[in-house]
Amino acid sequence: MSFRVAHFNILGKHMAGTMWFHYARDFLPSQFSSPSHWDWSRAACYPRHLSWNSHDGRSRFHRFQVLLAEIRALKAEVICLVELDCFTEFQQVLGLDGYDAVFQARPGKQDGCGIFWRRDLFEAAGPCRSLTYASPADDRIALAQMLRHSASQQCLLVVSTHLHWDQQTGHQASEAEELLALIDEMSLLETSQHGAGGVKPAVVVCGDLNALPSSPAYKIMSKSLRDAAVPAVQQKEGGHGYVDGSFTTLKPDVYYLARPKQSQRDRTAQDEWHWQEGRKEVIDYIFFDPQSLVLEKPAATPCLPSTSREEPGASEEAPPAKRARTAGRNNHKTTLYGFWSGGSAFPASPVPDFRENVHNLAWRPPRAHGELLLGIPNRLHGSDHLPVVCRLRLRGAESCREKVTLKGG
Repeated sequence: MSFRVAHFNILGKHMAGTMWFHYARDFLPSQFSSPSHWDWSRAACYPRHLSWNSHDGRSRFHRFQVLLAEIRALKAEVICLVELDCFTEFQQVLGLDGYDAVFQARPGKQDGCGIFWRRDLFEAAGPCRSLTYASPADDRIALAQMLRHSASQQCLLVVSTHLHWDQQTGHQASEAEELLALIDEMSLLETSQHGAGGVKPAVVVCGDLNALPSSPAYKIMSKSLRDAAVPAVQQKEGGHGYVDGSFTTLKPDVYYLARPKQSQRDRTAQDEWHWQEGRKEVIDYIFFDPQSLVLEKPAATPCLPSTSREEPGASEEAPPAKRARTAGRNNHKTTLYGFWSGGSAFPASPVPDFRENVHNLAWRPPRAHGELLLGIPNRLHGSDHLPVVCRLRLRGAESCREKVTLKGG
């Protein structure tokens, strides 16, 4: 009677601009694999976006097929996708796999949140409902769908959300408060519809919070719900339980030649070098109500060792090739090569002399040859985020099934 729940920020079809994702050379034409094209420039004539499918022209791999393979490998009965700007494509393919789905776009945007569920296990218990967060106005949303477990007739409230991108503004905390208020409202409504004997629905929330485990938003969510990746004892004691080096999103630093930000529309403006700092952090989560759901298999997050350029205390004694083979042994039994985007890493962040060469068009960021440039997407991972999946069980579902069996007999 258990079921798997998955959350995945797929990196929208139209959001993987090559200016910021040109390191993902598995999804570019072959001419961009040479070191002379390792850094984006307008003159290089990159395609606008990473290759999505064969209609985008020749590429070693296409993101839609890689993403679809990742999603199918999860074998989840409930799937929440965010940054979803290609709902119809996934709806058609996953529909043939046995999923029903609902979708809500962000205000005035193509992308939004989608919830998919296996129709042989769940059915919609009513129309979906969406929430547009108050601050910042008309930007981020949550999508909620009440499902009914076919075998036990118990209700499961599934919520998918993607909070504001800027961690410095703190909008995520107020959005989390609004989200919990929506859940309370929908839970109360579902309970009241069945009179005095009404049972509160089980709740699972999947989301890219754009907030770290130490953030106020995470702490707000953890007051009412449990993180499916964290042992219950650690969360009860107030710790987030993530090992240093854990991540759900992984991007390297990127450098690109483009117009100054304040002159983007001025075609006469001289290009200059820009630097976008990479990230390796946990911001994707599955939360659930432990009073109504049992966690049978927790969500697992990969963990990569630190390097001297990322955090102090890393060992650099082993040669690069050996470190690449051994340092990536973690709970997913992956290696560093599984997260290699192709090419060589940068020696520092930012690289030496970057500030002095902002206006030097002949300059190129130096590379630490022999060190792997780690980042996704790549041929194994279609997004800059990894999917998060856990296995849950409805409390009381077994006894409900036994009663139905006895009644039927």
